Amino acid sequence: MKKITVLMLIFMLSVTLVPVGAFAGSTTPHPPKDPAGSWAEGPPPNRVDPAKPALLFVHGLNSSAEVWTKNNNDMLQRARDAGYQTATINLYDTNGTSQDMWDNGKLLADKIKVISNHFGKKLIVIAHSKGGVDTQTALVYNGAAPYVQRVITLSSPHHGSQLADLAYSSWAGWLADIVGSQNPGTSTLQTSYMKYFRTKTDALSNATTIPFFTFAGDNWSDGTASYILGGLYLSTFGKNDGVVAVDNAKLPGGRVVKIGSWDHAKVRTGSYVFSLIQPYLQANTPALNQETEALSASSLTASAVQSTYSEIDNSYFIRGGDYNGKASETLTVENGVKSIDLDWISDKRVSKLELTKPDGTSEIINLKAGYDDDIFAGAWHHNAVIQNPKPGTYKLNVTVPDQGAYLLIARYQAVQVPELKYNLNAVGPKLNLKPQDSPDSVTQVTYQVQYYGDPQQGVTSASKGLTVQQKTVNPTGQIELSKADKPGIYSVTYEISGTTEAGYPYRRTAVQSIYIDADGNKYVD
Repeated sequence: MKKITVLMLIFMLSVTLVPVGAFAGSTTPHPPKDPAGSWAEGPPPNRVDPAKPALLFVHGLNSSAEVWTKNNNDMLQRARDAGYQTATINLYDTNGTSQDMWDNGKLLADKIKVISNHFGKKLIVIAHSKGGVDTQTALVYNGAAPYVQRVITLSSPHHGSQLADLAYSSWAGWLADIVGSQNPGTSTLQTSYMKYFRTKTDALSNATTIPFFTFAGDNWSDGTASYILGGLYLSTFGKNDGVVAVDNAKLPGGRVVKIGSWDHAKVRTGSYVFSLIQPYLQANTPALNQETEALSASSLTASAVQSTYSEIDNSYFIRGGDYNGKASETLTVENGVKSIDLDWISDKRVSKLELTKPDGTSEIINLKAGYDDDIFAGAWHHNAVIQNPKPGTYKLNVTVPDQGAYLLIARYQAVQVPELKYNLNAVGPKLNLKPQDSPDSVTQVTYQVQYYGDPQQGVTSASKGLTVQQKTVNPTGQIELSKADKPGIYSVTYEISGTTEAGYPYRRTAVQSIYIDADGNKYVD
């Protein structure tokens, strides 16, 4: 498990985050004018070359066709200058509720045929984020392959995103009720469901009929606040662009072209990537270098590899709820904590936070904020860092002159807390827990299992999920999933508590997504 050093994190946060207000009036998205299924031809080249394919640009989660032109994105203009005809399309996300790959894939397949016939030639699809998953679904399951020459994906979550898992934790329901962050599109990007999707799709003979070329970003540190805070959360899972981990952007059977210093927005921006994409628009694609060939080969088996034990990260403490003018949360800090990164996600922007320390003194912390237009679209991220906190109980107070909801994510930079490992029993409804270090330091694990319906059947539950199980067990015990008796997505939220060797209490939260298919098979990342 890769860790980022505390000093580097603090440095990046100090030089890249911007104050509240800097995003006002510039990042809040406007409702798109065009409905789902609408598409538009881009600016035509000076001379149409019949030998060149037309390019279809597909947007990602909670987005629209406007993403290819707004915020000074010159992707279409660069494609035009290179002599390519272009088109953009709006999927169901443009209506305000992101849909899963099955609905988006069917819609996209129908329009791919229309757009290909319009240009009189095959298309090369360039897809950002979830648009890459939607595109593969259109090709493999909905008959669009004869109209497509190849596909280029830009930070597409081919193995899901752990941020989607977070959006379905038991603490996220209040915020989801208001900003709509739990929707069919986000639901199916949970890592467990995407593991099912990979298992189902990669086994099909036509899954590799159309060549896929993948790009991924690994630099979230100079992006917006939402990418920085998303990057902090995902850093536990490796390099990432603030929304999607690099490893999750690899496609079994696809070829990794480039892992570059981009965040999730830059990877779709023409000035950053079009020159790298352009060689793969030609009839004869260039050979990949030795490094990227090795990455491509590793992605072929990524979905099939699962170690005996997988780690549950103990870096986070998560809470959420609603508020009516004021919200408060309590942090327990053990010895050995170097810093705590706070991400206060709420439906409304706030400017400051009151921190009460163990000695009873209080201070006002100015927050740094940014608007989210990805997994938590419609919410505001607010960041603060508590440096070198002394052990004890800290209280956070936020005042907001209205009603609303929030989700708090506290990331501890600590060395004292042991990690748990789990083993998923594939033939029985149990999760075996095993502390990585001393089991004596973990007092108990309380888990809550919530059911969110089965995307395969088009069934979804309320945003807070249906709680099917809740229990406290010892750290070497088994988590029974006996109530998880029907197909669908289950979110398991763990509350871990214990004491360090020095006798200081600690509290942590971990989130895990599990999918059970119609045959009872279980999938977990």
